Amino acid sequence: MIRMSVTKLTALAALLLLAVGCQQQDAAVAPPATSQLLVFGGPILTLDEAKVEAMLVEEGVISALGDLNDLQTLAPNAAKLDLAGRTAMPGFIDSHVHVRELGMDAIKADLVGTVNVDEMVERLHLKFPTPKPGTWLIGQGWDEGAFASRGYPDRAALDAAFPDNPVYLESLHGFAGFANGLALQAASIDAATPNPEVGQILRRADGAPTGVLLTLAQALVTREVPVADAEQLEQAIIAGLNTMARAGVTSVHEAGMDGRDVTAFMHLAEQGKLPIRVYGMLNGNNDELMQHWFARGPLSRSDGMLAIAAVKVFYDGSLGSRTAMLRAPYSDHPELANPTERITPAAIKALADQAAASGFQMAVHAIGDEGNDRTLTIFEKALAAYPNKDHRWRIEHAQVVLSDYYQRVAKLGVISSMQSSHAMGDSAWAEDRVGSERIHYAYAWQRVLDNGGRLIINSDLPGEPWTPAETLFFAVNRQKLDGTPAQGWYPDQALSISQAIHATTLGGAHAAFQETMTGSLAVGKAADFIIVDNNPLTMAPVELANLQVLATYVAGSKR
Repeated sequence: MIRMSVTKLTALAALLLLAVGCQQQDAAVAPPATSQLLVFGGPILTLDEAKVEAMLVEEGVISALGDLNDLQTLAPNAAKLDLAGRTAMPGFIDSHVHVRELGMDAIKADLVGTVNVDEMVERLHLKFPTPKPGTWLIGQGWDEGAFASRGYPDRAALDAAFPDNPVYLESLHGFAGFANGLALQAASIDAATPNPEVGQILRRADGAPTGVLLTLAQALVTREVPVADAEQLEQAIIAGLNTMARAGVTSVHEAGMDGRDVTAFMHLAEQGKLPIRVYGMLNGNNDELMQHWFARGPLSRSDGMLAIAAVKVFYDGSLGSRTAMLRAPYSDHPELANPTERITPAAIKALADQAAASGFQMAVHAIGDEGNDRTLTIFEKALAAYPNKDHRWRIEHAQVVLSDYYQRVAKLGVISSMQSSHAMGDSAWAEDRVGSERIHYAYAWQRVLDNGGRLIINSDLPGEPWTPAETLFFAVNRQKLDGTPAQGWYPDQALSISQAIHATTLGGAHAAFQETMTGSLAVGKAADFIIVDNNPLTMAPVELANLQVLATYVAGSKR
């Protein structure tokens, strides 16, 4: 049996609209975008359809699904892609990323896994063996949560190792920074420098800064770090997107674009240089940027490669750095509960009203239970004025929540955008932060679904292991890559393999209003698919991290 669109004419019109501007990067590795491509010879996981033997792609769009013989008769001259027993499935949609940072990581020292300053120094020496005096040395990836548990570092060893270079080290999740003396000097930070309104300069007993800066205190130093020029920024974006394409990602949601990011993404899209699809979320904390875009309205290119249609607001901090907003004090530091908000609820409400009125999706970064509760209250008030809107508003992270969160998001139709890697990265200290009672309402993916809510799973890269295979592994096993803990960390909140795949494919497409274009393999949708070495639906859960991506196709072109 063949599944096709109603008429050839209608199908071709849709194909042409989706194909406009889709550029093939390497004609030698894939048929041109205008050719027919017949995919067969292995499992084809459509997510939408019953079992099919073959898939026909025309003009970058899936034109038919069905029996191999029928499709061969329909398109006898189509280029053939024999899976040879391997599996074709929808490309993954990473619905919360910071792709520019991923691309920029190539020029930074990798500090993931370091446990003390000596190890940070060693990594910096490996990355920058002979730095020119005065050159800024940047690293990324020290775990602010783990360090907060055992004690934040002091800059003394950084000062001794790099007396001629300012050094700034970004934390794993971005809510803390670590600077040496020259970097602090460049930022005019000393014992007399007051804490910013939202943030903290950690200090020695004598008042001198230790070098650790929490939340918005980081900006005191980061504004002194030389920024990439426009060309370097675009190169970083392309590098990040290509890295993700190789891992099987065909769409991303860029979570928090500033003005330079927007310009770069738009320029790349206009030149046909985006290798995978991008759904942009504007930085809602940037007033000037938002007023411009509220007046302009959302952007959606006809080729489907770039949309800028969401507002992402940063409300609280992170659990690891104890800057997430909790209703009750932190269990391991009872003197801490509600750090200063990065933006007021009134400002978020105003943004939400403007977003609803101008057609933008609203998303809020909220990690602590108080932060999540206040966000939902804002959403309830704002959405009451727009009861008929298909809003698909989102809470980004929703790590620690109150017990009624799950019923409230389901009733509102709010999407919980959560990260399986964060749960496993935080598992070593999360219960210490919130205690044995609150932890049951933390990182609770299955509870979202059990209450009828919408769930998407993503990586929040860079930082924790981020490939889709790793994301699936964490979501299904609730274990670290080394298999610990043996029974899983609160395993009752693990997802099934099919739930995890949905949350990283079709769920992500729906969260960007793109489910009619991508997210599954169906007639009329863009041919965004990947070839993997195994069928993830039949793999042992503990083997999911070993799933290998062999090829990635966007709009029928190999990336």
